[in-house]
Amino acid sequence: MYGSLFGAVAALFVFAVFQAAGLFLSAALFPRESPGVQALAGSMAGSVMMQWFPALAAFAFGFDLRAQLGGILLAALAAVGSGWLLGKQGRAGALLSLPGQGAKAFFRHKSLIGVGALWLFFCFLVLHSFRWEEGRVFSSQATYGDMAMHLSFITSLARQGAFPPSYSLLPGTRLSYPFLSDSISSTLYLVGAPLRLAYCLPMLAAGAQVFFGAWLLLRALMEGRGRFGLAWMLFFFNGGLGLLYFFGRERGFAQIFTGFYQTPTNLVEENIRWVNVVVDMLLPQRATLFGWAILFPTLYLLYRGVFQERREYFPLAGVLAGAMPMVHTHSFLALALVCGAWLTVSLCQARGIQGTGVRAGKILVAAGLLVMAVGKEALAKRGMEDSPWLLVFACGAMGLWAAFLLAMAAKEIQEKKGKELAATWGLLLGITCLLAVPQLFTWTFRQVSGGSMVRGHFAWVTGPDNYLWFYLKNLGLAALLALAGLLAANGDRFARYCPAVAIWFLGEFVEFQPNDYDNNKLFYVAWIFLSCAAADGLCLALCLVKERKAQIAGAGLAMGLFALPAVFTMGRETVASYELFGEGALWLCQCLEESAEPEAVVLTDQRHNNEVASLAGRNVVCGSPSYLFYHGLNYTGSEAAAREMYQDPKGNTALFEEYGVDYILVSDFERSSFQVDEGGLEELFGLPVYDDGSRKLYKTGLGQ
Repeated sequence: MYGSLFGAVAALFVFAVFQAAGLFLSAALFPRESPGVQALAGSMAGSVMMQWFPALAAFAFGFDLRAQLGGILLAALAAVGSGWLLGKQGRAGALLSLPGQGAKAFFRHKSLIGVGALWLFFCFLVLHSFRWEEGRVFSSQATYGDMAMHLSFITSLARQGAFPPSYSLLPGTRLSYPFLSDSISSTLYLVGAPLRLAYCLPMLAAGAQVFFGAWLLLRALMEGRGRFGLAWMLFFFNGGLGLLYFFGRERGFAQIFTGFYQTPTNLVEENIRWVNVVVDMLLPQRATLFGWAILFPTLYLLYRGVFQERREYFPLAGVLAGAMPMVHTHSFLALALVCGAWLTVSLCQARGIQGTGVRAGKILVAAGLLVMAVGKEALAKRGMEDSPWLLVFACGAMGLWAAFLLAMAAKEIQEKKGKELAATWGLLLGITCLLAVPQLFTWTFRQVSGGSMVRGHFAWVTGPDNYLWFYLKNLGLAALLALAGLLAANGDRFARYCPAVAIWFLGEFVEFQPNDYDNNKLFYVAWIFLSCAAADGLCLALCLVKERKAQIAGAGLAMGLFALPAVFTMGRETVASYELFGEGALWLCQCLEESAEPEAVVLTDQRHNNEVASLAGRNVVCGSPSYLFYHGLNYTGSEAAAREMYQDPKGNTALFEEYGVDYILVSDFERSSFQVDEGGLEELFGLPVYDDGSRKLYKTGLGQ
């Protein structure tokens, strides 16, 4: 847990090696891009290599130091190859100019100062969300729920080294969660970094990749016009009308800073569910953070390939897409939908029917909203908001779309234009499938096949609210601006923004996890396109004002009002502090790290902040249902067995052997969860090997 100074230095060195290799690779692959783009792409590539290269080596060695050395060797080979290519291009000194040119970019593009400021604030939130104080571990509000789970993935992979890894929260079950977002920290932890450094450092880099990557993507989508800064603000400072619900409350706005999840962007009792991107998505959900760190630069490359005819970017986008499933599966799915939408645009342009396609798209948007509103009421009356027929309908619609694309592609091939299609979209699809399909069959489809992951469900988490009212109060007036901007967009702009329609449609009919709420991981990718449309809509509204100064003042006032709910939510996170692990828990974990085998199984209760799994990296018989259920895992047998072993140990000795229990923890948590027969445990296993007056740890000796 605590690491060492030498381990921290070694971890920083390893991280720097991968980042440097990424910069070499980026400079070689993007000679025509600006130094800023090269730096962003290089940092992202370094993180991707640090996620994948040790994992590839781990198939041969297990996730141990040999795998880390193998990963470093692969990164070094990539750097050497890139250096050779740079020399061949006559650009051997290209990397030396990156720092200076990057600094100049901040003066050329004043909006980058705001991007940098938000990234620094995010860095503060990351460090604030995981703190060691007076022998205890504290989290923030947003990370109180998820951080313990991610720590269990990080520590168990580093300590146990099994690959492919299993859930330490449900031993024997393959870890199919996109764990590469955590393995990057496992690498640092394995080489000796303190757990906090291993957890936080990759997040700081990923935050920069997300914020600057979104800036780059939005700037490209909106052709560098000043309004892209408005779109960036609308995306990261998202919020709706939730602040209005605090007027008239007994404690008013003070409740935001003292209550648990009583914020203007996360107020469940009022069905405010459109949470803030920075605080409630990027900070606690590491898979989303690292997924978007790849997704946004990939979308930029894809945009350059589709709309600016940079054909050489298609295979690069394919490599990044192929690396994405085990980093963040939702981002991979969203990227697939973006590709489908922009492929439709490309084929319509080639067939000379783009104008017809745009008109049809706008009709679908306007009519679709009305159909959704009416359909929600109809389905609610019939109790069909959850139905397999919704899944059939969505699959049918996607199938018709795919058939349309195949028919259009066949026309291109008949007219001897298939070579261009194969060299762009065909290459992208081929590379993506080559890299992604093995991941999907090894991990993702195993979990999905459980039957509770993919299902038909209508209208996200709108609940009892009217469909249109739900999105108005959650997205605020920005929703109306986005709709206006989308419908008023010319053909070219609509073509850029149209992926939002495909993503939103699928997200409203199909759920991809047992938790309905998690579909927001799709909706937020749609929102980055709709933020562009909303910025356009705001500018259209401001054009009604004649004076330039009044327009600027109006834009500032509007953005201030739009951002205010997010500002309150972010402010709440800066002061939030919750004890995640107490002093006694840390002493217990120190004992386990010194005496227990890395693969040891410990019987505990099912609390989410389980120090045995999160800090010691050991297995527990059955972890928290708040994790296991929403990962689609069947844990009921292990849950029942844990109860039986605690309450009647002498009558269930066979269960201890069946589940391979090496240690039994009895603390106040277990005593409150079960009627623990401590006398029976001592009769079977003798006196505890650890007893601090509150926690007792019994050793079964079954593993010897």
